Amino acid sequence: MKDFITGVEEKYDKRLLEGRLTAEGNVIALLFADPLLIDELELTSKDFITKDGTFYFALAKQLRKAGYSVFDEVTILSSISDNILDAFNERGGYETIKNMVDVVNSKNADVYIDTLYKENIILGLYRDGFDLFKTVQWNEKEIVPFELFKKMDSEGVLDWYESRLSTYGVGYISTVTEEGELDFSDEYFEHMDSGEEVGVPFDFAGDDINLEEMRCLPFISDQIGGYYDGTFNVLAGHSSVGKSCMWTTIAMALLHHDRKVLIISNEQKMKAFQDNFLVFILYKYFRYYDITKKKIRSAALNDKDKEMRKKAQDYWRKYYKGRVKFIAITDANMKIVKKKIRENVLIHGYDTVIYDTMKVEFSENSNDITWVSLIRDSREFDKLAKKYNIIMLASLQLAMNSKGNLFLDGSELSMSKQSIEVMESLLLMRSVYTEELTKDNKKYYCNPFQHKKIDGKWVEEEYEPDPTATYKALFVGKSRNGANSNDLGIGYLLKFDGGHGIFKEVAKARFKHGKIGSM
Repeated sequence: MKDFITGVEEKYDKRLLEGRLTAEGNVIALLFADPLLIDELELTSKDFITKDGTFYFALAKQLRKAGYSVFDEVTILSSISDNILDAFNERGGYETIKNMVDVVNSKNADVYIDTLYKENIILGLYRDGFDLFKTVQWNEKEIVPFELFKKMDSEGVLDWYESRLSTYGVGYISTVTEEGELDFSDEYFEHMDSGEEVGVPFDFAGDDINLEEMRCLPFISDQIGGYYDGTFNVLAGHSSVGKSCMWTTIAMALLHHDRKVLIISNEQKMKAFQDNFLVFILYKYFRYYDITKKKIRSAALNDKDKEMRKKAQDYWRKYYKGRVKFIAITDANMKIVKKKIRENVLIHGYDTVIYDTMKVEFSENSNDITWVSLIRDSREFDKLAKKYNIIMLASLQLAMNSKGNLFLDGSELSMSKQSIEVMESLLLMRSVYTEELTKDNKKYYCNPFQHKKIDGKWVEEEYEPDPTATYKALFVGKSRNGANSNDLGIGYLLKFDGGHGIFKEVAKARFKHGKIGSM
């Protein structure tokens, strides 16, 4: 009996099928050793081309769908039909599975899985007409792509072909993206009037149940001109300052403007963002304030709360379901991040990515790997934004040694100026100190104010902060489309309702420069 399903050996060069049994067998063994991988890997039957591979994968999917998280002999034999049982026994029964599981090493799981991905990429290239066995010139050497791929992982294969294609001319990924004589043509004016050069604002999230605007961050959005496709933008702040809540607010506004948002986090679990979105909808749309994040975590919802929760669920499913996706990763692995962004942009149409969180801990050592890593990752995110023409947003956790700085302007990233260079915009946020809101404290008082229109003129009117409220200070550290806070000497005073994760722009302020406690 042939090893491959019908048509495979006729479709592919036999050299492409060498080692395929081993590649699929290793992955099948992993799935039977750890069935939860079936949920995580999103494999399909099309990923397998051997008869045994397709059979065992279908069996594993069936068992997992039935709710089993351990595939022991009793589970398998008691859960399959007679026809499947016959085919199972023909392949050696449970003993075959046991031998396969015993041979693989779970520590090499990533390698086994990536090998299968790589094999499938190579088959796909072959199907699309790429000559993998033709000798080509590369870096002044003659190479055979197929032989080179044996030493690469799946990401390396894709990157090699992308870099190869980039040498064919400016029609593909190239340093030169535009070339032509500069003139103010009618086409240029039509393009200007079309609104295509306008960024996506994060000012409002639509109307609430009373047909009043759900305000997000209109003044900050206006200052930086919103977020633009093909750009990399950063929100920086210290740990626990409220960056995830800020992204929830911004995401709700972007969703209102018909974006699809992919959230990738190496810190938070999905539930944290679910809570944020749920409470935002209850607070902003339904104007229902009795459900807080703490109340959700305490499982303390009463009947009225549950009724409103159901309304929020219906509202989400009507307007947002299928337009927000969350992926949790265990660490800041850029290879995984790039892979997930590629998949979700190209296959599922996501056009906005939020990455939470980039971290940095600077030292006096200019060779410190932390800031080198930040520069590298920033460049990668900028490339991804430009390559796929998406809005790329990222959180950046500032080093603790910058805590106490009153006016944030990007100097906190002094060791990483190259990171700032690739950013379209940089927002920096910190907590506000009591001394800054105390009018008698001339040393630290931030002089908050609001603009009011009186007799046709805009004037500054002093703002009285609520001494019982929590406030955050937000600074525009960089904006290619507007003035930054350093130019103006002004930042934003945001009122923060931590229980609901809601920000309100209540005033502007002239925050002091320097460090609190050292001035």
